Amino acid sequence: MKKPLHKHIGHGAKKVGRHFTKYLYERDTIFATIWVFIFIVGLSNIPLNLYVLNPLKMGLKDFDYTDLAYAELKKGKNSKIDSNIVIINIGHADRELLSMIIDKTAENNPKVMALDAVFYEPGDSQPDSLLSASLGKHKNLIAATKLIPSGKDGDTISTSGDYFKNAAAYGYVNFFSDELASLRYYDPFIKDYKGKVYNSFTSAIVQAYDSVAFNEIKKKVGKQVQINYERTVDKYQVIEYENLLTGSFERKAIAGKIALLGYINRDPTDILDKKFTPMNERFAGKSRPDMNGIVAHANIISMVLGNNYIKKVPSWVNLLISIAVCWLFMSFFIRYYLENHIWFHLVAKVIQVAAVLLFAYLGIYCFDEFNIKLDMKLSLIVIIMAVDVIYFYEAWAVWMHKKFHYNTIFKPHHH
Repeated sequence: MKKPLHKHIGHGAKKVGRHFTKYLYERDTIFATIWVFIFIVGLSNIPLNLYVLNPLKMGLKDFDYTDLAYAELKKGKNSKIDSNIVIINIGHADRELLSMIIDKTAENNPKVMALDAVFYEPGDSQPDSLLSASLGKHKNLIAATKLIPSGKDGDTISTSGDYFKNAAAYGYVNFFSDELASLRYYDPFIKDYKGKVYNSFTSAIVQAYDSVAFNEIKKKVGKQVQINYERTVDKYQVIEYENLLTGSFERKAIAGKIALLGYINRDPTDILDKKFTPMNERFAGKSRPDMNGIVAHANIISMVLGNNYIKKVPSWVNLLISIAVCWLFMSFFIRYYLENHIWFHLVAKVIQVAAVLLFAYLGIYCFDEFNIKLDMKLSLIVIIMAVDVIYFYEAWAVWMHKKFHYNTIFKPHHH
């Protein structure tokens, strides 16, 4: 009588399980696992300066495997338009025109206005006078400044770009990251050595709009926060300043909302005030920045208001996962090394490739579906190193056996 299908499957699963666990509790398996981490620590502390590897290093420096969630799984593609935010495109408006844009926006009763523009020095007296008056009379207006950390460890802080200095509140708009790298993290607050806390542009906006959300983000003083990009510019309502001034828009588009006044352009060749982000269509070898700064700010605000933060798995959890993975795979590799050595290299390479693909997909899936960043890099490294470490460990174990009668499952020239 033939076995039912489920019994065949169960038998196969048990057989595969035995391949992985047969040597799991052997002392050699445990010690070889420890050797893998000793090698990793040792190699990471060797002060090599290999210039030949610099191009590869620079190419990988700005790559994060979670970028694949945007490039391949199109993370955020189903996000709805954020109804809390409207962006007013100020284009290349001069100071007098900006004054008119601010006042017209205020007429439509937004709960918060925020101007993403900095002013480093005086201009003509009349436009300056008009802009200064507009900045000063609207108490729900957040203006932009730039923060300049200096001194030891950046503990002394000064501001720049806030020439008028008469807005009700200010927030810094600069991101403390490499201009040529993707903008992945931001500082919601900066604290100086005296304990004074400076609000970022987005934190100042959230404080004025939603005290509950602000209290949540305030817990992250002194920490960097990964930005959960969910929306491109097309997922926000954008009003051109010409339409704003002529009244060619619906008033309810602004009333009670956050009105972000900033520069928008949809021309991919126009890189003025644009940042590289993980939403870039090219996740490797990016050539053009893809997102205007005001849209990056909008994504941060959406994340904070929606309490939709990326949850990063603690480093110690990633370490425990990598230890468990290394131990399990080491048991599997040792089984083939001792019992089917003729197939060892082929099986090991196939398993290594399959494991890399599986763990990479697992990390990307968790990030895309649950906003959980599970860092599997160390797990991938230990799987790759395990095969070579077996040879080193075997030589050591055999030597210890000959010299000190060390009990080992490895025998001289067993294969």
